[in-house]
Parts: sequence; C-alpha cells; structure tokens
Amino acid sequence: MSINRGIVVASIVIFVCGGDFAHAQDRDKQVDTAVDLIKPRVAAGGVAPELVKKRIQLVPKVDAGIKPADVAKKPVEPAIARGAATPVDQEERAIRASAAAFTKFYNAHDAKGLASLFSPKAEMIDENDRVVKGREKIEEAFASVFKNFPDASMEVDITSIRVLTPMLAIEEGSARSKDSKEDPEDATVYVAIHVKVDGNWQLACVRDWNAPTAALTPHDHLERDLSWLIGEWTQESPDSVVHTVCRWHDNGNFLMQEFKVNVAGQVAMSGTVRIGWNAVTKQFQSWTFDSHGGHSTGFWVNAGDRWIVKMQGATANGETGSSTNYYRPIDADTTAWGSIDRIIDGEAIEDINEIIVKRRPPLPAE
Repeated sequence: MSINRGIVVASIVIFVCGGDFAHAQDRDKQVDTAVDLIKPRVAAGGVAPELVKKRIQLVPKVDAGIKPADVAKKPVEPAIARGAATPVDQEERAIRASAAAFTKFYNAHDAKGLASLFSPKAEMIDENDRVVKGREKIEEAFASVFKNFPDASMEVDITSIRVLTPMLAIEEGSARSKDSKEDPEDATVYVAIHVKVDGNWQLACVRDWNAPTAALTPHDHLERDLSWLIGEWTQESPDSVVHTVCRWHDNGNFLMQEFKVNVAGQVAMSGTVRIGWNAVTKQFQSWTFDSHGGHSTGFWVNAGDRWIVKMQGATANGETGSSTNYYRPIDADTTAWGSIDRIIDGEAIEDINEIIVKRRPPLPAE
C-alpha cells in the first residue's frame, strides 16, 4: 500500500523514530534503581530488542520475637491475583484498541481521526520509501487518498505486540487495502512503533513493505496486477473491429484472452492469448496462437503507468519477428494499446500507433 493508494500501517525501525523515541527513552530512564536492563536477545529470524526488568527481592525485616520458622510458615500474598490482568496485558489491550480505531477511521475516511492517533512529530513511510513527517502532513496525506479513491478500504491483521518498556511498544502485522470494490487487494506487511505520550499510546513511526513475493500464488499475482483485463473489450475503426474476451482459466492460475479481427464483416483472424506468472523469472509471461498458424511469446514488465510486453515469435511461413507492445490503463473501462520496434525477418515494419480500446458495457438483461 502506498501513500497515494491506500493506508500506510507500519513503522520504521527504532533508529529512524527521531524525537518521539528519544522522548520515550528519556522518560523510561526514571525507572527504579533496583531495575536491571538485560541486553537485547536474539530471536528466531532476527534480533528482537526487548528490555526485561529484573526486580531486586528485598527481604522483609523480621521481628526479634518471631522465630525464623514462624516466618517461613506465614503465607505470602501474591502480588497479582490469579486471573487478573497484568500491566503488560492492559497496555496491549490499549494498543489493540488504537489499531481498531485506525481501521475504523480509515474505512470511514476520517483523515483527522487517523492523524489523532499519531504523535505530533510522527513519520509515515510507505513501501516505495516515500516519507510524510508530522501530524498535519499525515492528515493531508490521508485526505488526499480519500479524495482520489472515494471507495478505498482497509483491513489489518495484527501478528504480535511487544511492550518493551512502560513507554515503548512494537506492533507487527499485515494489511490488505483496496482502492475500490472492483480493484484487487494490495497486500503489505508492517511494523509500527508506539510511544506513550501524556498517558496515551500514539504512533511515532510507521513503515510499510510489500508482502513477500514468495507468499503469493500465481492467482494472487494475476489478481493483484492484471485482473483489470477481465471482461469484453472492443476496438472499432473504419476498416476493422477487434473483439476480445478475457476470463479466468485453469483454476484461476491463468488469464485466457480470445480475440477476433473482423474486416468487412468477415473474420480475418482469431486466436488465444494465455497469460500466467513465471515463478522462475518473477514476471508475467504470455503465449499467443493465431488462426493462421503463427505463435509468439511475451514477457511483461511493469513500467509504472503501463505494462510493456516484449514479443518474439514466428508466422505460419516461418518468418521470425519481434515487437514491443504496451497496455496503458486509462480508467476502469478504457485501455490504450500500441506496438513499436516491429521487425519481421530482420526488416523493420511500420509501428502501430496507440489505439483506444473500450470495455463493452453490460447488456440490459445482464
């Protein structure tokens, strides 16, 4: 999730937290002198800095008239009643309540409410390393998201909360956001650092990362990046009509396009395009077969506002060829397509200028 696409729900590691982290540390130095701080321990998968407090046990003064054996027999009252919430449990509940408020404010498109959960000098960093500093700028960032994406939504799954000191806690988890109901989910993982300010937990720094690629299935990749191709598309010109239908295929692990080119009312060419995720090259790959016996393979690259497809293939007559095609989504129902650097048997041929392709609207009965 990026700042201009969805919520940034995460925190950067401690050393970038700036003033708020330092503020928390200064206040934590006020702990009793009978507290020892243990060095960070090494946890599975990395170092998890935790400050564990070991309280010195003070031996109570024994009255001279009481025998040591009598003292030993006297029951010791537990410091915390069995089943009662510990201070750490209470702090964790407060942080979980803050996370729930975060989701509520986001889905209500309440930028001011979201900003209130951050400390005054907080930082917010998205998966593209873009930084927003300060509560006011954070509010403006969320307001911009809601203006550009009126149907934006988000859900958060908390993996862990660690209360390191009475003034500092770390939250980890994952987030799923959508720009609209029709758009695919954008999956991210996050770490959030909370500091206590005037008795309330607030976000000091947030940091997002894209969800690990290995965790996504072939269907997940297609759903996230290319599901906008699904549907019926038409391109009309004075000379021809190209009709394309794209559907899920093979248990949702491929997209299948079927196309027909009509010239003067007759089908001049038809064919299929199968699109899938290549787990070896970590990119989308497509295979095209036409009714004349030609075939080609395409390798897809995301170039920001468009998808570039490097094509290589051969005609039914054995002529080899290559081209660079591109798809440029304009809106939910409009896509631009073009083809450049076209070569057949070593000779350059004319480029195909950008063509506008429109999604066919549903029929009244649909």
